Amino acid sequence: MKKSFLLAIAAVFVLACSSGSKADPDIPFIKPGSQGGQGSGQGQQETTTPKVATGQAADITSVGALIESSYSGASQGAYDRGVYYGTKADALDRSIALSSSKAKEGSFRTQLSSLEPETQYYYKAYITVWDEPGKKYVDVYGEVKSFTTKEAGNGGGQGGGGSTTVTGLQYLGGYEIPAIALQNTQSCSGSGNETYGNTKWYNYTTTNSNQMVVTHTYAYNSKQYRNYTCLVDKTKKAPLWSAFVMHKGAYPDNNMGRTGSWTVDPGIPASWQQESSGSGYSRGHFVASNYRQANSDANKQTFYNTNQALQEQNGFNGTLWAKLEQDVVSHAPTGRDTLYVVVGILYENSKTIGGVPCPSHFYKCLMKCSFNESGAMTAARGCAYLFTNEAHSGSYSQGLTSIDAIEQRSGWDFFVNVPSALQDTAEAQSSEIW
Repeated sequence: MKKSFLLAIAAVFVLACSSGSKADPDIPFIKPGSQGGQGSGQGQQETTTPKVATGQAADITSVGALIESSYSGASQGAYDRGVYYGTKADALDRSIALSSSKAKEGSFRTQLSSLEPETQYYYKAYITVWDEPGKKYVDVYGEVKSFTTKEAGNGGGQGGGGSTTVTGLQYLGGYEIPAIALQNTQSCSGSGNETYGNTKWYNYTTTNSNQMVVTHTYAYNSKQYRNYTCLVDKTKKAPLWSAFVMHKGAYPDNNMGRTGSWTVDPGIPASWQQESSGSGYSRGHFVASNYRQANSDANKQTFYNTNQALQEQNGFNGTLWAKLEQDVVSHAPTGRDTLYVVVGILYENSKTIGGVPCPSHFYKCLMKCSFNESGAMTAARGCAYLFTNEAHSGSYSQGLTSIDAIEQRSGWDFFVNVPSALQDTAEAQSSEIW
C-alpha cells in the first residue's frame, strides 16, 4: 500500500557518548605513594602547576559537537580528563569523563551528544591530578567557552571529527522503511561517531517538528552494517517504530550476550528520550538484544533509549513476545532470502506511567523476500502481529494479522521500497511465514 509521502527512509547506526557524573579518577591508577605504586611518584608533590587549554568546538550539529583540548605540566599524569558543560556559564551540570593518561602533557577529544538544537552551550575542559599535601585528587580547569548547536535539519558535519562530508542518504533505501516526509531531502541532518568501536549515527528531521529519524551503524568484518532505523516522537519520549533486517549471514549469532546497559541515544536530543521504566513495566526492546550478536558494538546499540518503550513485563514482554522474538531469530534466512522487520507501538488511550505516555499496543510486521542471482526481488511473503500492552495467555499466534491492518491502524505505509506487485500481495497476507 503506497502513499504520497516525500521520501521513503531506511536506517542503521549505533550509540553514543555517555554523559552524567564524572568517572571515579581512582580507577586507572593506584594513589601516588601507596603500596605497589608502579612508579606513581612515591608521594612526590607536583613540581609544576598543570595548565589546561579548553579547545574550540568543532563539527557542530543540531545535537552534538566535538571539543579538542590539551594540558601540560602534569608531572604525574592526568588521572582523569574531560569536559564539563551546560546551558548556563555558571552551572556546568553535565560532564564527559575520558580515560586517564600517564603523559605529562597531551591533547584529548571529547564528543558531546544528545544536545538540544539551536541552544547555546557553555563548557570547560579539565584534568584531575593528585594533590599530595592535601592527600586528595583535585581538578584543574581550562577557560569557559561556548557554542550554539545548529537548527534541526540544517545539516552538520561528521560529528566524530572525520573530514569526509556524509549525506547519509545511502542508509535510507531499506525495503522495510516506511514512507516519511523529510524536511531535508538532500542529506541527513547530522552525523557522528559514537564513543566505542567503529559505530556511527545519522539523523534526519521530518516535516513534523516533534519527530526525528535516526539510523545506527556498526563495523563487522571490515564492513559497515546498518543496525536499525527508528522514528522518535518527542511528545511520547519513545520510538513509534524501528525498522531493521534479519539474515544469519549478515547478522550472525556470535553469542555476545547482553553487552550494554540502557543509555541515551547520541543522535537524538536527550530531552526526547525516556530514561526509566514504570512500576510493573519493563523497557521493551524494539530490536531485541539477541537480534544483534555479531559483536559487542552491535549489541550495545540495542540498549539506546530510542530502542525501547514501556511494556507489560509479566504475561507479555517475558512470555509470548519473548517467544515471538526468539522465533524471528530462529527463522532468520540464509542465502538469497532476507527477513525485513518493523516493530512499533500504538497510542489508542491516554494512559501514562510516571508521567510518560504508555503504549496501548505493540506490533511486529514481517516480510520475507527472495532474490535472484542478479539481486532482483522475485518473491515476498508477509504477516504481522498485534497485541494490547497487557498480560496475555496462550501463544503469540493469537495476535496474527496482516501488514495492511497495521498500516490502517497506525497510519504508516511500510515496505514502500518493495516492488508494488509483490508488496500488495504480501501486505494482505495474514498467515505465518514460517
